[in-house]
Amino acid sequence: MNIKKKVALCGVPGMNKKDIEKMEKYIKEEYENVEFLFLSEDVLKKEELIKRCKDVEVLISWDQEMDNEIYEKLNLRAYCAASTGFNAANIEAATRNKVLVTNVADYCVDEVATHTIMLMLGCNKKLYSMIPYVKDGNWDLSVLGKINKFENSTIGLLGFGSIPKAVARKLSGFGVNILSYDPFVGEEDMKSLNVIKVDLDTLFKESDYLSLHTPLLDSTKNIINKEVFKKMKPTSFLINTARGGLVNHEDLYEALTNNYIQGAGLDVLENEPPKEIDKMIIALPNTIVTAHSAYLSEEASDSQIRITAEIAGKILNSSLPNNVRNPQILDDIDWINK
Repeated sequence: MNIKKKVALCGVPGMNKKDIEKMEKYIKEEYENVEFLFLSEDVLKKEELIKRCKDVEVLISWDQEMDNEIYEKLNLRAYCAASTGFNAANIEAATRNKVLVTNVADYCVDEVATHTIMLMLGCNKKLYSMIPYVKDGNWDLSVLGKINKFENSTIGLLGFGSIPKAVARKLSGFGVNILSYDPFVGEEDMKSLNVIKVDLDTLFKESDYLSLHTPLLDSTKNIINKEVFKKMKPTSFLINTARGGLVNHEDLYEALTNNYIQGAGLDVLENEPPKEIDKMIIALPNTIVTAHSAYLSEEASDSQIRITAEIAGKILNSSLPNNVRNPQILDDIDWINK
């Protein structure tokens, strides 16, 4: 008989009741004798989180912000990010307290890659101008100005993991030139998908569509800023389906209003839900903004929950889980069956 263990879910804004119930069901399929605690869709205040998670071994979340004090006062085995991003887990503090951090990798590659290309094409055809113009009762082309054909454009991919590789594959029939910067991927790997490996400056200067596909880390926060926008072509577009924090939004607003770049297609913002600067960007006439929906499909949603449950189940069963993001602590953890 397995010892009863507790799993808590919180900080998952927008997660519907059906998916919450599915998460509980899938976890119980992995470890039957579990007490599943759904605490809140919202991120909890530190004091409440500590109070309600005293005996919890696995915390599942998207956005629940952690710090050293929380980890010290709880007795967690793991923080399981039920998403690709795991920056809310505060991996440095987790590692210091020997708490595993995991995430869900590659569950929505097709969805995000498709959404990325949709934003590129939407910007190319200036749908941000045409759609509201037609809805206002107009039927002419005067709002569009100059449009360049998409074929022969240069697509710049910042990062070359699973999603940008899928973007490159999907773009293979469009007749575009593709560049990428990723210090962890070799030239031959890129060449196999007809992608040219370049340095950062070349990526910024030559891209007609600069598409972001890198995790949000201390080293990548605000990597797209005023200096970068001034290097980009005034006819170029910024595409972001990765993380809002990669872009300095004050600088983006300035770039969009001063014609440093032509426009932007964004699925993620610095603040979600949007705050003042984000709302200002949304309101601009040269942006397409979607509400962090690139990952979404019925299939991806189910896969996201199932993978999270499988990871949580392995942890509850004292086994080594997949997608550990701080593997350097594995040798110091005594609850894993080795």
